Formats: sequence, structure tokens, C-alpha cells
Amino acid sequence: MPTLGRLWGIHFMTLLLTLAIETLNPLIEKGEHDIFDSPEISSNQLGLRGVMVDADHLSGWSHEQYDAFRNAADKALCPCLLLRGSRKLDLVGDREAGRERIQRLSVAANRLGCNAVAITPKVSSDEQSVDTVVSELRDAMADVERLDINLLLQPCEGHTSDPDQLIEVIKRIGGFRIGALPTFSSASLTSDPLETLRKLAPYAGGIVADFPCGKGKKKLDPIEGLVAVCEVGYSNSIALSYVGSKNPIKEIEKIAKKMKSTLGELK
Repeated sequence: MPTLGRLWGIHFMTLLLTLAIETLNPLIEKGEHDIFDSPEISSNQLGLRGVMVDADHLSGWSHEQYDAFRNAADKALCPCLLLRGSRKLDLVGDREAGRERIQRLSVAANRLGCNAVAITPKVSSDEQSVDTVVSELRDAMADVERLDINLLLQPCEGHTSDPDQLIEVIKRIGGFRIGALPTFSSASLTSDPLETLRKLAPYAGGIVADFPCGKGKKKLDPIEGLVAVCEVGYSNSIALSYVGSKNPIKEIEKIAKKMKSTLGELK
């Protein structure tokens, strides 16, 4: 029987605002909050409808801890929708280790009830490297698909920092379960951050609205980023991630309120 997280992943048709648990890292490190409390904080305190877990959060977890987190998320009606691996994977220089990590992350995502797992492949721009990465990821998709989850590619420096090149990689891998995980921070490093988000949104199985990010003319306002992806019909999840030095819960409360108001105006 599918978990609540899997059911939500299949059936939601409107844009969901969720919490990137990395936002709470400073409070978790200080002992002010426990990671197992994050779904309840997301749902009851912030009014968000899901959580995104980073792979670093799961270090050393037992099967019982995975189950406890999934149960806490289900109880809070705030499912774990996405597991993100931000560590860069070298699928050219160390293919075996890269494939093994994709498999481990996929199994973990499945156990948490996520509908997607995100990885960050390191891709240089030479044709041979791109071909190798595409081949490795195409092969890895077999294991991912058996677990009934989606694989998302998070952009990083190199080939995938260009949205057009990332889209081309996704198209070459092919299939219904491969997509992108755009982030506001990576978009802010491109020549036109809002246009980057518009390009990637149709291929996105999730978006990370990390803020504040960018500088000067490329400083990406999270509300403008939200509007940009809505303009092209994006209707999946957006994980809010505050990466500044202020009180993270208060900052997420403020931006969530503004985003909900904006979404209401766009209807």
C-alpha cells in the first residue's frame, strides 16, 4: 500500500509550497529542534504541505529511523516529497561509486515515501564526458524506475549550469521519470535568472527556492522566481530554503505568506 507521501506525489495537481529541511539546520545543530519534528514545524507552524530532505540529514540512519521519519511526516500530513543529494557525482572518473550512490539514494527515497530523488552529476563540456554521463544515467534509470520514483538532475558548475545543455542531457537520457531540479541559487548564476527558471520549469520535478541569492542585477527575488515558473504553467512543488543568517523560521514564515498571497492573485 503506498504511503501518504507517494499518494500526494501522484495526485496533487496544483503548486505545493514545501520546506527544505536544510533551512532548520542551524536550529537542529543548536539542539533547539529535532529533525523528526521538521514535518510538524513545516505543516503546523509554517503552513507548508511537504518537506524536502537532504542526503546529509540521513547520515548513519537505521531502517527504524527512516520509518520513524516517514511516520512523523504522515502524522503531520506533511509528506516527504523529495530526497536531494547535493554531493557532486563523478560518473566519468568513478562510475561505480556514482552508480552505487544513486542506488542508495533511490532506496532511501523509496523508504521515506518520496516520489523523487535528486542527484548532482558533475559534467564537463567535452562531448565524450557528456556521452558517458548520459549513458551511465540512462542505465541507472532502470533501478530508479523499479522503485517507482523519479530521478531529478540538479544543476551545478560545468555543463549543466547552462539550462539549455541540462535540458539536452535530460532529453538524451529519455523516459518519463527523468527531470530537473532547478534552484534559485543556480539560476542566479546565469545571464538571465528568470529566463533560466522559465526554461527549466517544464522539465522540473521540483524546484528549490533558496534565498537570499545572487548579487546586484542578478539578485533573484523569490517572489519574482515564483511568478516566472507559474507563467509557464509549473504546478509541482517548490521547496523554500532560507540560507541567510537571520531566524530561519521567521524568514520562511514571511516568504511563505508572500508566496501564498501571490499564488492567490495568479488564480
